[in-house]
Amino acid sequence: MHNGFIFNHNLCVNCNACSAACIIENGWTIRPRMVYTSNSDALPSLSLTNLSLACNHCEKPVCLEGCPSSAYYRELKTGAIIIDEKKCIGCKYCQWNCPYDAPKLNAETKTIGKCNLCFTALIEGMLPACVNACPTGALDFGELSGPPGKNIPSWFPEKNLNPAIRFTSQQNISPVRVVPENIFDKESPSRDENMNRLTGEWSLVGFSFLTTISVATVISSLINGIFPGKFISLLLIIMAGFISLFHLGKRFRAWRSVTNIKSSPLSREIAVFLIYSAFSFIAVLLRLPWSLIVSSVTGLLLLIIIDSVYIYADRRKMIVVHPGQTFLSALLIVSFLSGIVLPFLFIAVIKLISSVYILYINKFNIRYFEIRFLRIALLIITGASLLSTISYNDPLINYLFLTGELIDRILFYFDFNPVSINTEILKQLKSVRNEKKRN
Repeated sequence: MHNGFIFNHNLCVNCNACSAACIIENGWTIRPRMVYTSNSDALPSLSLTNLSLACNHCEKPVCLEGCPSSAYYRELKTGAIIIDEKKCIGCKYCQWNCPYDAPKLNAETKTIGKCNLCFTALIEGMLPACVNACPTGALDFGELSGPPGKNIPSWFPEKNLNPAIRFTSQQNISPVRVVPENIFDKESPSRDENMNRLTGEWSLVGFSFLTTISVATVISSLINGIFPGKFISLLLIIMAGFISLFHLGKRFRAWRSVTNIKSSPLSREIAVFLIYSAFSFIAVLLRLPWSLIVSSVTGLLLLIIIDSVYIYADRRKMIVVHPGQTFLSALLIVSFLSGIVLPFLFIAVIKLISSVYILYINKFNIRYFEIRFLRIALLIITGASLLSTISYNDPLINYLFLTGELIDRILFYFDFNPVSINTEILKQLKSVRNEKKRN
C-alpha cells in the first residue's frame, strides 16, 4: 500500500479552490493543478464530470524516465516525483510523455514546474494544500486501496503508469439537462492543436530533416565509393545541431541533455548525434575510409533513435509506420541519390501505402487532404523521373524530391499526438458530435 490522492467527482463543484491553494502555498507562477470538465460545452447528450488533477506521482513515472537532463527524482519518504528546476533544460519532453498534463512550462524561467505533493508538509504529518482547501471533501489524500482502474472515468488516460490516485465514485453517465433546450447546440470553434505543435516545434522539424539528409548523403557517398563534399556535409551537421538548440528553454544547459542515457530516448539521441557528428567530421576532413563506414552505421542508428523518441511518447501504429519517419526517409533518399531503382521502388511503395491510409482517415480534413495529396504526387513524379532517367540529375527534380520528404516530416508532426487527458476529453466530445451529425 502507498499514499495518494482520493477523489469523489460527485462532490466536486469546479470551484478551483484546490488550484488556488496550490498556487498560493508554493508561490507558483504556473498552474500545476487543474479542474477538468468532461463536458465543458454542456452538450445535452453527454454527462458532466469534474476532475481535480495535478501530478499523480506515478509508480512508473515517464517524466522521470524520459527526462534527458536527470532533472526529476523521487523523494523517498513520500514517493513524490520532484523536478529540480536548476537541472531542467526546458526541452518539454516530459510534457509529451505525461498523459495527465502535469508538467507545466514556466514562460518566465523557460523551465518546467509541477505539483510536488507538498512533500515537506507530508513529512511533517500535514496534508497537501489542495486537499486542505477543498470545501466539499471531493479531494482527499491517504492510503490507496483497490485497483487503479476501479471507478475510473472513461476519458481518464491510462499508460500503465499506476498513478497514485483512486476514484471513490462511479462516473456519472446521466446526460446533462439544459433549460432551455438546445441553448448549447452550437459548436465552439476547435483549436488546431496539430498546427500549434508544429509552430512550436519548428526547430525539431529542421533538426530531424537536416540530420536525415546528412545521414543519407554520407551513406550515398559510401555506396558510390566517394567521400561526401566538405562544405555541404559540414553545413548540414552544424546547422542541424545549431537549430536543435532553439527547442530548449535553457540553451546553455544543453550539456545536461546526455546525463540520462540509460533510460531517456532523447538523451540517447543527443549522445549518438554527437558521436555521428564526430565521425562524419573525421570522414569529411581526413578522408579516412573506416570513418566513413563508422559514420554511416552510426547515422542509421541515430535515425532509429530519433524515431524512438517520438514512439516513446506516441505508440499508435500510425506513428510507428508513418512515412515521415527519419529512418525510412533516409533509405529512400539514399536510393534516389544513388540511382538504385529496386530499393527505391520498395521503400516508395511502403510510403505510398502508409500515405494513402493516413489520407483516408483524414479525408474530412481538407487542409490535410490537400497537403497529403501533394506529397503523394511529388513522390510519384520524382519516382517516375528516376525510372525513366529523364531529367534525373536535373536540380528541379532533386528539389521536388526533397520538398516531398520535407512535407512528409511536417505531416509527421501534424499526426504526432501523444495521449493526454486533454486529447481524451476532446476525443469524447468529437465522438458525441459526430454521432449527433449522423443522427
